[in-house]
Amino acid sequence: MPGSKNEGRDKRTFPRIQVALTAHCRIGNRFVRDAVADLSEGGLYLKTKEPARAGTPVRVALALPFPDGPRYCTLVGSVARIDRDQKGHSKGLGVSFEGIDTNVRDRQALKGFLEKDAA
Repeated sequence: MPGSKNEGRDKRTFPRIQVALTAHCRIGNRFVRDAVADLSEGGLYLKTKEPARAGTPVRVALALPFPDGPRYCTLVGSVARIDRDQKGHSKGLGVSFEGIDTNVRDRQALKGFLEKDAA
């Protein structure tokens, strides 16, 4: 049903995995350090109070934990969804990587992390 709360979830191509990571992000022209709640090959959910509009460019720098040490990657996307509290303040952003070019090495690190975590 168009406009429903679940509309964004229905369009997901990749399953999301719950994570407890901290990301250094550039949202438009602002820099923040916030928690990533879930992650997939197609996007992530950023717990942030930073205001943004749908379509705003986002760059996310993460250290993905691997048994042999962290792998650093930068994921490029845009704001796909904004969650607000009862007062209308931002409490989180859904970020989509779809249609955006992320470095091949960074995309491989993300895929390896997700496959390792799903196993």
